[in-house]
Amino acid sequence: MSITEPILVFDLETQRDFQSVGGRAFIDELKMSVGVVWDSKADKFFTYRESAVEELITHLSSGSLVIGFNHLGFDFEVLSGYRKPAEREDFLLNLKRLKNLDLMLDIRRRIGYNVSLDSLVSPTLNAQKTADGLLALRWFREYQDTKDETLMEKIIHYCKQDVLLTRDLYLKGLKHQRVLHKSKTGELRAIEVDWKNYLRHEPTQEKAVESQKAQLNLF
Repeated sequence: MSITEPILVFDLETQRDFQSVGGRAFIDELKMSVGVVWDSKADKFFTYRESAVEELITHLSSGSLVIGFNHLGFDFEVLSGYRKPAEREDFLLNLKRLKNLDLMLDIRRRIGYNVSLDSLVSPTLNAQKTADGLLALRWFREYQDTKDETLMEKIIHYCKQDVLLTRDLYLKGLKHQRVLHKSKTGELRAIEVDWKNYLRHEPTQEKAVESQKAQLNLF
């Protein structure tokens, strides 16, 4: 299926973990090390370091459909940390009011439990993540100590790969209206999806609006 509306596929990596900031309640203190957006209109990746976080926010707010994997429950929360405490709630609400498709939350709404990106892309795309968030955190800490740019390049590469996997998972689900999930015990399950309803040119946009409200209600 061809995409007539621009989409933005988004992910970010953080500088800190929950333990170092005092728990998940302080998610807005994690801070971003790198953010990556794949923009279908430009057909290219855009990479943003922390110094360019406002440019990233502007890009995400450009009106395109924002696609991520738990970006409503994690990445946007991290970005809210770049606002004053009194402004964070409204800022976060405005981000969540953008045209969003959170693949993790959409799938959770369908099957009733959370799944990992790797458990979906492995059977659906025959692909795997190249690293994990804990390793990216270690690279960033080492970068802070050494200022070795090769470490930042590793984080950027990892984040780009996650964006690429998220994009390809979306496109596969868009085309076939289903994705595959492999459980920890090796059980394979097909999950029906209707992600085409999020595209403006589809006649069933009302369903997309209802689905997006359902995503927001998961919080």
